[in-house]
Amino acid sequence: MNKFCRAKLNKDNRGTTLVELVVTFALLGIFMVSATFIIVYTSQLYYNTKGATNGLEVSNMIAEKVVGQIEGAKPSNPPQVTEGGDFDSITFTDATGSTVTVTAEEQTIERNVGGAVETEVTTGKYICIKYDQVKDGPVKYDAVDWRFDYKAYMGYVVTKLDFSDPGPDYPDNVVKMTLVLNSDKYGEYTTNYYIKCYNVEEIKY
Repeated sequence: MNKFCRAKLNKDNRGTTLVELVVTFALLGIFMVSATFIIVYTSQLYYNTKGATNGLEVSNMIAEKVVGQIEGAKPSNPPQVTEGGDFDSITFTDATGSTVTVTAEEQTIERNVGGAVETEVTTGKYICIKYDQVKDGPVKYDAVDWRFDYKAYMGYVVTKLDFSDPGPDYPDNVVKMTLVLNSDKYGEYTTNYYIKCYNVEEIKY
């Protein structure tokens, strides 16, 4: 009796094993397609979030330095905006009496190779704050170009720096700064800042 049951059981299994195998692979295929969509979506979401986070961090780093400088412009030399295509500049006088120009330029990189210093000019542009020489007053210093190290940009470069009149809804001493950054890995990131020069009545364009 036991032998008969085992034989019958084995005979039944021969008819269902192939069907179960086909169904299993079909379900596995469906799960793999679904998993692929989830992985692609998650990867895109990660890169978009990472790009936005890094772009915001770099923009805030630049704004902390630039906005504070422009806000403190002195009335002896009201800020003057000069258009330059994608890279405008703004010139004003700071608290030390130095004429300051904020713009974007290529950056020279120095590397020590085998004991020799080699220089290379970047293909992208970075924020540059130019301080003219100060001969009079309590603080005296030579002309200097101030920059962040290019590594602080986390792979981004400045592709647009625009200073413009924000329109009739804003006072004459407010300037709109549009900063566009671009990364080969994360793409483009744009921020706008409205900067009020408290010590001057009007910004010139």
